[in-house]
Amino acid sequence: MLGWREALEERMLFSLLIVSVIWVVFSFASLYAFSQIISLIGVYHSLDAENICRKLWEIGKCNGALSLPLVFSINLLLQTTLSNPDAKSGFYLSLPITASILMIIRILANPSMSLKPSHCRYYASTEDKLGAVALHKERILSFIYAFIISAIIILLLLFCYAVLMNQPFDRLKMPPLTCFEIAESFVAYLLSLASATLLGELILKARPPIIQVPSKPYRG
Repeated sequence: MLGWREALEERMLFSLLIVSVIWVVFSFASLYAFSQIISLIGVYHSLDAENICRKLWEIGKCNGALSLPLVFSINLLLQTTLSNPDAKSGFYLSLPITASILMIIRILANPSMSLKPSHCRYYASTEDKLGAVALHKERILSFIYAFIISAIIILLLLFCYAVLMNQPFDRLKMPPLTCFEIAESFVAYLLSLASATLLGELILKARPPIIQVPSKPYRG
């Protein structure tokens, strides 16, 4: 009996070591990687200095990376809080919701004259107003970073718990899909992501951000 307990404790300690390594590596990597991606979301180059196709490609890559934790988290929330939810409907619903969130994030992180902070009217000089807008951008990006990282931390906690308890990792509650449904979902995902990226950039083109970063003309 004593030997069984010792073996169980050794196995638990070994599992804790593995989980600790996984937690350190993945949390550090995700915190660093997503901080870089979110920083890019808050940067806007004027269209006369950057090729529009290149801009859409770069922002599309950022949106693609940010969309993954959002899709999983939204789907997990729907599946665990609603009683008897339809798994496929919840998964499909998470796609346009994620695309809409990403578009809103891009627009709010680059405020224009119509979306500038209301307290700008209390400043007389242009320099002070630009400082207020820059501070507003930092707050928006900090909130977005905390929101994305919270979703990642929740998923990582569930994964580490499954590893520690030697359980299958089925906490994402992803619906069982056929090959056709997987292809259909992938196409819908790409279309929603591309539409959100394009619409967001068109809105920013019509309502140029107050703070723009100059860049060298793109030579394709």
